[in-house]
Amino acid sequence: MTIFHGQKINCRLPSIKVKFAAMDDININDSNLENSELTPLQQESAEGNTESNNTQLILVPLPIGENSWLWMNTPQYIDAITPIRHWVAEDARTLRRFLSSLKVGIPLNDLDIFELNTRTPQKELEAFLKDIQNTKLIGMASEAGMPCIADPGAMLVKIGHQRGWDIKPIMGPNSLMLALAGSGLSGQTFTFHGYPPINENELKQLTVLLNNKATDKHSHLFIETPYRTDRLLQFFCKNLPQDMLLCIAKDLQGPAEHILTQPISAWKRKVETLGKSPCVFIVGR
Repeated sequence: MTIFHGQKINCRLPSIKVKFAAMDDININDSNLENSELTPLQQESAEGNTESNNTQLILVPLPIGENSWLWMNTPQYIDAITPIRHWVAEDARTLRRFLSSLKVGIPLNDLDIFELNTRTPQKELEAFLKDIQNTKLIGMASEAGMPCIADPGAMLVKIGHQRGWDIKPIMGPNSLMLALAGSGLSGQTFTFHGYPPINENELKQLTVLLNNKATDKHSHLFIETPYRTDRLLQFFCKNLPQDMLLCIAKDLQGPAEHILTQPISAWKRKVETLGKSPCVFIVGR
């Protein structure tokens, strides 16, 4: 039995005739196939496949701006998340508000949501998974965008692989990829550095990497908390070469969305206040 888009489909294979190159015909009948007839390695594989069919981990993207929902709101997306009752989420309230806004009859009081963030001990996550070990469907969601990309979730996915689960990412918005695609900078080789250091001296060490000629055709991506975006822009203007290119992708998928790539010299002449808008910074040549 598999689960696809919230529907349970019972499948029973008939007698199958399989022909391999340079081999005689082989008749396989599922009613006669027993694990006892398999080698130990085949038995282990069969058992792993059974668990995979019984447990699916759905990686559910959430909107990153009000405009992204217009692209995400499809019957396939709704069908995939509606039957999920056990969730691992970066923020439970955000997830509940979102699911409530869908108005598709999801019983919010029946949801079992475990909060997973960068400080969550793995043993707490494993204890939650033990409590729901008989479930066949688990959802994972971050506060916005794709889970596991610049967001928590990798710990759960790694456990899922170790246990033979079927991992199902759903397509959705990702601010890093949207910014890189719209930057005009290299999308062939790039590095995501996450949040830059707060310490000024540590931040200056980044300029050594960014100025390295070996990375001329390499893009460097950063994100920053909204109240420090102006500080990061000022730092780049002060410490990077005048001909270095800087892209700032602001309020992606929001009403004030704006992507601009220009040399540091142009950013220094431009009076720019980013305020508290979410931004992705990309440095390159």
